[in-house]
Amino acid sequence: MTYIPGRGRFWLGIFLAILIGIGPISALFAGSSLPGCAPLEGATIRWVVPSRPGGGYDAYSRLLQPFLEQSLGVQTRIENHPEAGGVVGAQVIRDAAPDGKTLGLINASGLLAARAIEDDPAPDPTVDFTILGQVVSNQVVVFTGTATGFRDINDLLIAAQSRPIVVGVRDAGSTSLYSVPVTAELLGIEYALVSGYVGSAARTMALIRGEVDIIVGNFDSLKGQVRVGELIPLLQLTALVDDELDIPQLGGPEGLARHRAGVTGRTPQQAEQAASDLAVIVGAGRLVVAPQDLPAGLSDCLDTELGKILQSAKLLQAADRAHLSIEYQNSASAHQNLMAGARGVDQFRDLISAAIRRARE
Repeated sequence: MTYIPGRGRFWLGIFLAILIGIGPISALFAGSSLPGCAPLEGATIRWVVPSRPGGGYDAYSRLLQPFLEQSLGVQTRIENHPEAGGVVGAQVIRDAAPDGKTLGLINASGLLAARAIEDDPAPDPTVDFTILGQVVSNQVVVFTGTATGFRDINDLLIAAQSRPIVVGVRDAGSTSLYSVPVTAELLGIEYALVSGYVGSAARTMALIRGEVDIIVGNFDSLKGQVRVGELIPLLQLTALVDDELDIPQLGGPEGLARHRAGVTGRTPQQAEQAASDLAVIVGAGRLVVAPQDLPAGLSDCLDTELGKILQSAKLLQAADRAHLSIEYQNSASAHQNLMAGARGVDQFRDLISAAIRRARE
């Protein structure tokens, strides 16, 4: 099903903020000066979002929309395909004609981890798309709520000595599910899954109400709830951009995985390496992609134009006003990170497969 969002006040605020940074509306359709993009001028681009309206992927898409129209001389039609944790949206892009008229965002970390499931229909991000660049990496954090009584990660570990930790997760295509079994194994704790939450908002509310002990989510999407005291960040699975918060890390020389190695049966070096490999997988960002086999000239042009947009002062100012982070990587760097993540998935294949089976029970 395709969801076309309405004109909520939130999006009107973002749209106006973006326009203030761009300048006159008449300048939006200037068009690219690169010959490779000439076939797109005047066309309508279908932009696929692998989440519901109002989520993080949707926010980034609407941030980019007027800049893409200005840069390429096109109009864009945003389509939301939230089914199966973003897998359906990725399939829509993968199966489209490679003519540059279907673009969109994918959840690279979820698609990478899906490689661990032999019968999973999810596209393979390393081969099924033309990668055009990274918008932002994932800043993945374990959160709890004030209703749980956990003040820090030590409180959670103490509770885990007497019972499984209850984790709220999305469906089989989500980072929130794939990261749980590996993190639990590196901490040496048991867990129980409550699955089926649609989007981060539903999981967040379940955590605030005390229905689950923890969730795993993107800090960029949940930092508002952290700052008003509704959520407590317990553990970083990836490097965190916000240095104001002192959140323990799973990986690194001083990370919790290394300190818990004796409990998990790994050597400290093995535990640190496994935590690092997990960080590469779950940290794989929100990528702008097109279908596979995009013509080279068109691919190069879109890669170049996207880089100009994501590094422009006006886009960065608009992102700041919308409280969105930008961590641009060009297509080559983004693809290199994808390949590193794919190599890391193999060692976690059994853990991830077991979690998927538990979520489907």
